[in-house]
Amino acid sequence: MKVRELFEYRVFTISNFLSMVRIFLVPLIWYYLEKSTTDPEYNYFAAVIGFIMVLTDYFDGFLARRLGQETPLGQYLDPVADKITIISVAFMLYEYKDYPLWIIVVVIIREIIGTFGGGYLLIKREILGRPNYWGKGGVAMAALSGLMYVLELPYREYTIYSMAVLFIGGTFSYIKKYWKTVLYDKKN
Repeated sequence: MKVRELFEYRVFTISNFLSMVRIFLVPLIWYYLEKSTTDPEYNYFAAVIGFIMVLTDYFDGFLARRLGQETPLGQYLDPVADKITIISVAFMLYEYKDYPLWIIVVVIIREIIGTFGGGYLLIKREILGRPNYWGKGGVAMAALSGLMYVLELPYREYTIYSMAVLFIGGTFSYIKKYWKTVLYDKKN
C-alpha cells in the first residue's frame, strides 16, 4: 500500500470520527486532572472522559468492521490516536497522580519502535502493520491502570507491571513478525 492510498477511500466514516474524538478529548481530560489537584470531585469527570476514550477506541474498530467502513486511513488513524492519547494521558497522570515515570519510558520506547517500524513497512514495503493481541491487551491494561490512578484506587500500582509485560511482549512480537520482511524481502 502506498501512502497516497490512505486518502483514496472514504475518509469521513464513523470510525475515523471516533478516532478523532479520542484525540480531541485529550485537552478535556487534562483540564479535569489539573482541577482534581484542588478538588477531588474532578477525578470523576476525568474518569468519565477516560472511559469515553476507551469506548471510542473499542467502537472505532468494531463499527468499522460491522459497517464495512474499514479504510486504509482508519487503519492508520486508530493507532495514531492510541499513541497520542496513551502518551499524553500517561504524562498527565505522572504530573497529577504519581504515575511511575519508568512505565512512561517503556511506553515511549514501544511507540517509537512501532512508529518507525510501521512507517518503514508502510513506506518501503507497502505493508500496513496489523494490531496483535499483545498490543490490544497493553492498551486495555493502560486504560485500566489510568482509570485506577485517576480514581486513586488501592493496588493501582500492580496494573503497571502487567502493562509493562504486555507492552514489552507486544514489541517483541511485532519485531519477530516483521523482522524477516525488513531484512530479507527482495523488494527495495
